[in-house]
Amino acid sequence: MKALLALADLPPGFSLEKDDAGDDSDVSVSSKDSRCAKLVAFTNADNPPGSKASAGQSYSGGAQGPFVDETIDAMGTPAAARALQKSFKQAVTTCRTMTLKVPGEGSSPISVREVSAPAVGTDPVAVRFTATGGPLEGFEVTMVTVAVDDVIVAVTVINGLPDDIDGATTTAVEKAQATLGASRSGT
Repeated sequence: MKALLALADLPPGFSLEKDDAGDDSDVSVSSKDSRCAKLVAFTNADNPPGSKASAGQSYSGGAQGPFVDETIDAMGTPAAARALQKSFKQAVTTCRTMTLKVPGEGSSPISVREVSAPAVGTDPVAVRFTATGGPLEGFEVTMVTVAVDDVIVAVTVINGLPDDIDGATTTAVEKAQATLGASRSGT
């Protein structure tokens, strides 16, 4: 899909990750806290609820990262995209901890923190998941989701710095806006 990031959109040194079937499909989160049920469902889903079509691509900045994963989901209407963003933000703000399970690596508690999102698109939401103990201690993932007209652009960065997150998200949203003919505000 032309709205997705391409290698030329990323800094030097990034490579395209092959689409390994089931590459991360066994990675999951769980929580006994009912306030986390919605975030668990969002995080474990292949596509967000209401998605009509989805496309994605992954990139690597080297063996240690950063790793950037982008997905674009068509929601049908701008209102549906904004509603999903609102629901995701509520899910993030009500959940504090979950458990991350990575096959072959083990399980670890993770903290859930809303963090500042790049000021792009409509209703940007950013969340950081940080393993706080166990075999995955120190593992950190930041996910940013943004509405662009009737689509959701989601950028997930593993082992990234704030500049990686901001740069990848801003570039992904601007490319989606240009490709889809969306307004700068995303609405």
